[in-house]
Amino acid sequence: MEIESNIMPQLSRRSFLKNAGIAGFLVTVGANFGLTQLLEAAEKNIKDTSSDGWHYGHCRMCMRGCCPNMYRVENGIAVEIQGNVEAPTTKGALCAKGQSIIQNTYNPYRVKAPMKRTNPEKGLDVDPKWVEISWEEALSTTAKKLEEVHKEDPRGLLYQVGFGDMDYFCTFEFYFAHAFGTPNYVKSNGILCTLHYASDLVQGVFPGSGPDGTYLKYFIALGMNLGLGLASADGGARTLFDRMYKDRDFKMLVVDPHCGPEASKGEWVPIKPGGDLAFMLAMSQVIFYEVKKMDFHFLQWRTTSPYLIGKDGLYARGKDGKPQILDKFDGKVKSFDDKSLKEPDLWAQNIEVNGQKATSALTLIKDSFKEYTPEWAEKICEIPAEKIRQIAFDYINNASIGEFVYLKNSKGEMVKMPKRTSLIEAKRGVKNQRDGVASDLMTKFLSMIVGAVELPGGTVGKARGIHHMAPDEDGVVAPKGEAKNSRLENMKWPPEHINLWDWFPHKHTLPVHAYRVAAEPKKYGFEYEIKAILTIGSNPISSTSDPYMITETIKKIPFGAVVAYHYDEMAQMADILFASHSLLEKESVNCFEGAFDISGKETNNVRIMMYRDPIKPIYNTRQPQDIVMELAERIGIMKQFNSDINKVGIILGEVTTAHLDKEEYLDLNKRYTITELWNKGIQKSFGVGMDHFKKNGMIVSYRAPAEAYNGYWYKDGETRHPVYWSTTKISGEKQRKYFEEHAETIDKFPGLDWRDNFNYYEPIIKWRNKELLKISDDDEYNLTSVNWKSPFLPTRCGGADQMPWLQEAAANFDPSHGKMSLHTSTAKKLGVVENDVCWCESKFGKVKAPVHVTELLRPGIVGFSGATGRMVNSLGKKAADYPHYNRLTSGLPESSCAISQGIVNSVACKVYKA
Repeated sequence: MEIESNIMPQLSRRSFLKNAGIAGFLVTVGANFGLTQLLEAAEKNIKDTSSDGWHYGHCRMCMRGCCPNMYRVENGIAVEIQGNVEAPTTKGALCAKGQSIIQNTYNPYRVKAPMKRTNPEKGLDVDPKWVEISWEEALSTTAKKLEEVHKEDPRGLLYQVGFGDMDYFCTFEFYFAHAFGTPNYVKSNGILCTLHYASDLVQGVFPGSGPDGTYLKYFIALGMNLGLGLASADGGARTLFDRMYKDRDFKMLVVDPHCGPEASKGEWVPIKPGGDLAFMLAMSQVIFYEVKKMDFHFLQWRTTSPYLIGKDGLYARGKDGKPQILDKFDGKVKSFDDKSLKEPDLWAQNIEVNGQKATSALTLIKDSFKEYTPEWAEKICEIPAEKIRQIAFDYINNASIGEFVYLKNSKGEMVKMPKRTSLIEAKRGVKNQRDGVASDLMTKFLSMIVGAVELPGGTVGKARGIHHMAPDEDGVVAPKGEAKNSRLENMKWPPEHINLWDWFPHKHTLPVHAYRVAAEPKKYGFEYEIKAILTIGSNPISSTSDPYMITETIKKIPFGAVVAYHYDEMAQMADILFASHSLLEKESVNCFEGAFDISGKETNNVRIMMYRDPIKPIYNTRQPQDIVMELAERIGIMKQFNSDINKVGIILGEVTTAHLDKEEYLDLNKRYTITELWNKGIQKSFGVGMDHFKKNGMIVSYRAPAEAYNGYWYKDGETRHPVYWSTTKISGEKQRKYFEEHAETIDKFPGLDWRDNFNYYEPIIKWRNKELLKISDDDEYNLTSVNWKSPFLPTRCGGADQMPWLQEAAANFDPSHGKMSLHTSTAKKLGVVENDVCWCESKFGKVKAPVHVTELLRPGIVGFSGATGRMVNSLGKKAADYPHYNRLTSGLPESSCAISQGIVNSVACKVYKA
């Protein structure tokens, strides 16, 4: 695609920088980086006009990877950014974050060259006394330290990555840990957003699933946004507006303590934080006992609802060892895959199987839910009973049960597929609770009740293809990722993983545990100590909880090197800094396989392979992947590194990997560049090389509409989604033996009641009260905190909290930005008014911010918008002054989901004037 280069008027070097907001930004924040220095750095590129013109790219200012873009270079400087109009996801649009990507390159807080610490004292407020060094010194110093650790005990390396370098999704940096021999590959991302277990278990897909907006008419969103809340340009928000204002047949209920953009366009149903599971249990109770209408065919043939369950709580098995089903047609008990099975009985009770009585899974679930009436739930979630009842009826009545749609497959045939138009989904606000996995599984159960899983109008996996729903030996969708019970093989003693993967096999990420253990490893049964940290795009100090504990542990670790884009908290604590390219300076590939929030008719079946043609670096920086590979070569682990790529493949996207044939394997003795590796992977997967992408920017392909749904690949009875979580029950029973055997040591870990944790490993969801719901007006901490993503600063990816355009837009258009929000009645009780500066304090920490008084919150809530706040001054005073919400939270197991260990996002707190 060619675009004329005169779209934007000619800009001088100085006028561009002024327009980019950098000059004003430097004055505003009082930075130590002068404008003159920045202009001098940019001056170096002006004489080289070889890269002038338009270049293809993709964004990565957030973790979604959905948005191809283009940028224009003039006199060696990036001066304009726009979306790629040929992208079916964005149609040329960019969100505010995407518009600010140019400032990511010209950010004055960047690390501009390799640096060495000269002050042995470490601390967030201690001057490291950086000295610029050569790349040779940085690499040789780090390689020598890591080689010493490798020879002594490879487990002594803590290797951590995160969303800070978003291109790590499209690379292989985790191979470094395996080649080095350390089990301590730790991710700092996701601990406050654990979303995966239920989708892994029920649908066999990673990283998760989302609603198919193509057919939806009635959608219930719990603790989530659908693209509006973070102003996403990836097509999800466009889908919502098309359905609401063009088709005019779509209704959205947002069940949330905060009224965000989605709620403002639909119906807001305020809920007490922590009451989500009670709400869903009551919905199910109404459907079972009052509505009495479900997608019975789907439940019979595409779920384990008719599987007979024995007294031991597991599948009742026949003489052939297979799960049994009662055939209502002839009254016989048959194996699940018996070809004569005609009418699976959903309500079978007290059926004899191999000498024991058994009852169908759906009957057990219905009986268990009988007590969860709307009147019961109202006392917990504070949604009126009649409102819960109405929502349950509307959910079923709008589901289009029994309706079908005809879609074309890749053979050109029209295929008849069930069409469903009601769905319920939840995200971070619900899943990051003590009962987060249970709540997530309940959304899956309510979706299966109406047949809305992996079929048109249902929740659809972000990864597509026949293998995702492949059945196991019991005819049930084989668990993937975090739900696999094979992960129990990691439960070793003495424990191996410093992040306690040995203790929490279904974890998402456990960075906080890693640093708590690293401070006192022998106390928790470990036979080694952490001697070095290598960090890429990871910042557990800022992006997780317990920042001061993590900082104190880092002080005790002898050596730390960081591949650093800017002078953030981890850089502040490092010994060596490797200066990283900015986003536009990084060559990059990424394959988009499925919408992140909600898909629509234009995005549900699309696949986009994107490429970023990098701008010439303005500083002495390098590509992170090449830094890692050079370290691997210097340490002497290159053979194993290449061997691992040969075995696993070259990663081209979050769920896209190019698997090499033997004749295509890497030479074990060669150090490749990242460009060479991507070229090999792209040729394997797409039949073209990097040159094609430099000329064309992306490849867009479409799945046949029918094949965009994983359910297409299986006929009735060939694979079944679990409604009875026997896999979870089995995992809990096996884990309990491990914990009982090593209880003396495990009990030393603070805040871990593992006996209570195992109550959540149950085949049928049960209600359990939680600390969050016990908060009362008489308590010292008598309010509840919540945090939501904002359109301008939903995460810290790309250094978003330093981008002046984003900061200015947030300050002008988001009244909650940088503040703590209180309901009008709550503010009145506290005696505070708009812009009063107050402390919000929990038992774990406190933050200070001006108050914003609003009606868009439930009373009793303290709300914080976006990902703001820093614990160092090296990223500017403004960033440091904003409230850092994570300081209020705790990473202790008692404050985390019992299964995923996702940190509870909401905490008890109090507010008082500063």
